[in-house]
Amino acid sequence: MSEQQISERGMRFYSRMEAELASGDLDFPTCMELCLRIKRVLDDPLCGIDEVSRLISVEPLLAAHVVRMANSPLYHRGGKPIADVRSGVLRVGTAAIRPMALALVARQITQSVDRRVRAEADQLWRHTIEVAALSWAIAVDVFGVLPDQALYAGLVHKLGSFYLLARASEFPELIAEDSELADLIRYWNPRISREVLMALGTPESVADAVEEAELYFEGWPPRSLSDVLYIGVVCAETQDPFEDLGGISRAALTEEALGRIDGEQLRATLTRASGRHAEALATLRG
Repeated sequence: MSEQQISERGMRFYSRMEAELASGDLDFPTCMELCLRIKRVLDDPLCGIDEVSRLISVEPLLAAHVVRMANSPLYHRGGKPIADVRSGVLRVGTAAIRPMALALVARQITQSVDRRVRAEADQLWRHTIEVAALSWAIAVDVFGVLPDQALYAGLVHKLGSFYLLARASEFPELIAEDSELADLIRYWNPRISREVLMALGTPESVADAVEEAELYFEGWPPRSLSDVLYIGVVCAETQDPFEDLGGISRAALTEEALGRIDGEQLRATLTRASGRHAEALATLRG
C-alpha cells in the first residue's frame, strides 16, 4: 500500500501506527491490560500457581473459561470434573492461560467496537476460533507439532486485526469507509500481530509461525506449526471478513492455495480431525 493510495483520514491512522511501531510503544486497548498483568505474573519466577490462580480469580470471565476448558475434552480425560480455578490451572497448565486470556480479549473487543464494524468483528472472531479448533485437531496427527501450541497460534493469528479494530474507534470517519478500513487492516495485520504478540510474551517460535503462515505453505504432509496454521486458515468454514479474494471464489482460492495437496489426503486428514475439531470448537465458543 503506497501513501498515494491512502486518504487523509487513512493517513492519520497510518502515521499513528508507524509512530507506535517505530517507538515500540503500542497503545494497548484497556481490555488488553489483563494480558499484560498475566504476562508479568507468568514471567516472574517467584510467582507460583497460587499467585496465577488469584489473578485469574478476580477476572470472572477468564476464571469461568479456565474451569470450562479444564473440564472440556481438550484436557479432561476422565475422573471428577473440577470446580475451582486453582485445580483448573493445574490441569490445563500455565502455558494455556495466556492464549485463553488473548481469546477473551478478542471477544471483548468484538463486543465493544463501533456498531458499524461489529458484524465484521464478530465474523473475525468466528473465523479465529474455527482456525484455532481446526489447527489443534490437525496437529494431533502431525509429528513435531504440539496441539496446544497450534491452538494458541490459531487463537492469536489475527490478533493484530482485533487490535486495529479497537484502535480504529479513535477514527470514526475511517470506520465509515468500509473498503479503506479493510485495506488498512490487511496491510497492518502481519506487522501489528507480531508486535502485539511479542509485547504480550508470546514465544518467538509461535510469532514466527503466525507470520510465515501468511506467506507460504511448505507442502504435504504438514511438518511445521506454520503448515498446520495455514491449513486451518484456508479450510476454516468462516472466512476472515477482511480477506481479499481478488474476485476469485473461496473454493477456487482454497484449491489453488493447497494445490500441492492430493485432495484425498486432505479430505482424509479433515475427516480424522472432524470429531476433535467439533469438540474444540464447542469449548472455544463457550
